[in-house]
Amino acid sequence: MAASVRARVLAQAGGRSWIVVDGRLPKPAAPCLCDLLRGRCGRASVVFLDLREAQLPVGEQVRGAFLPEGPRSFHIMADDPLRSFLATDRRVTAHSSVAQAWSAWSSA
Repeated sequence: MAASVRARVLAQAGGRSWIVVDGRLPKPAAPCLCDLLRGRCGRASVVFLDLREAQLPVGEQVRGAFLPEGPRSFHIMADDPLRSFLATDRRVTAHSSVAQAWSAWSSA
């Protein structure tokens, strides 16, 4: 099945952006994600990133960094294996629900 992925900016406020990535990622996934996010992050210093609907290719192991340089922090909503992989990046705060992420957005 062909890759069909998109990244949409749902909200922007000050130096924050809320981005949703959905669809089937190509192999290898990391360069595609990096390019998508680099184009959407812009000058945001804090990025809320919803990866719950992003689908890794069958058998794909997450390898390589894909969070772009620039933003100083990422608030991530993702399922494993993306969630576990991203937990190693010191800029990442993982959220278990949209409500938890929204609370962080609202207080930032």
